[in-house]
Amino acid sequence: MAEQKFRAAVLFWSAGGNTREVADTLHDTLKECGARADMLEIEPSLEVDYRDYNLVFLGAPVYRFLPPEPVRDFLQEQQNTKVKVAPAAPERPDCWGAVFCTYGGPHTGVGEAIPAMKCLGQYLEHAGIPVLEEWPVVGEFHAESRQHMNLEGRLGDIRGRPNQSDLKEVREKLCGLVRRLRNKLPGSVDV
Repeated sequence: MAEQKFRAAVLFWSAGGNTREVADTLHDTLKECGARADMLEIEPSLEVDYRDYNLVFLGAPVYRFLPPEPVRDFLQEQQNTKVKVAPAAPERPDCWGAVFCTYGGPHTGVGEAIPAMKCLGQYLEHAGIPVLEEWPVVGEFHAESRQHMNLEGRLGDIRGRPNQSDLKEVREKLCGLVRRLRNKLPGSVDV
């Protein structure tokens, strides 16, 4: 009998491409680690039960301290239809999660990303998926009306971010998470 690979999902929504870059990096790295990885872009027609995966990554940009409305709507619909929230949200024995977001932080820096990651994490936790990691990643503003925030915000010049250094950090964090879960994930894990 062939050894079963662990299943991973990168579930994300992206408006300007920053979150997609991080999702692509996660997806490619997961495949290099030996995962059967699905990249799932959040849209109203997406049919998925993220509890079917061993490792779930949930990501979005930050809009006014929270994930954007299409993400929250999708996750709420999942909770209402597929993911029945049980009292005490019992943890699934074979499933773990991580959340990530892209943010510009022009006013208060990473503090603007923390509520969004906590919000995303609660949807996984309510589904019985313990969130092991939260990864904020700096991303530039793409809207013409916000270009000044790429230079004048608290984080300094964020043009071109996430850059190769940011994405390398994402890869390294993912490899660390896979090493942490090595004995719990089914199939071969190579990091």
